[in-house]
Amino acid sequence: MSEEQEKPQENQPIDLSKNEIPQPNAGNTGFATPPPFQQPPPFGQFGGGMGMGQQNLPNATASLVLGIIALPACCFYGIFGLIFGIIAWVLGAGDMKKYQLNPTFYTESSYKNAKAGKICGMIATILSVLFIAIVILVIVGAIANPAAYDKFFKGMH
Repeated sequence: MSEEQEKPQENQPIDLSKNEIPQPNAGNTGFATPPPFQQPPPFGQFGGGMGMGQQNLPNATASLVLGIIALPACCFYGIFGLIFGIIAWVLGAGDMKKYQLNPTFYTESSYKNAKAGKICGMIATILSVLFIAIVILVIVGAIANPAAYDKFFKGMH
């Protein structure tokens, strides 16, 4: 055997201390040595924070937006806060169940959004129910005792 057959150039190691860039052989299309093995990025950091093949939960953003809107909407006689709060609560709870059934299929950030939307929806629903109860008590009190109602509001002027 010739020396070239015993030590072909593509199997020769590259001396990195010489700062030379490997050149392809004249008759060969590849470099002298293959590139070093590279590991894939850590789980959960592929594609801008999304794991490979992961997707967002379908209603996570809607739940979060409705939950946030429901909080100040409690002040509008409670009914809008109640509507938005219940919808946010239901959407968030549904997405949380989907995530818990298959956590590797969905992103953690969308799970956190769904959870925050559910919590905001719960808070808004409770505040709306309290606000509606207070409004009903005021109306019933005014109907049951109109003299006290008139005296209270005349005293404010």
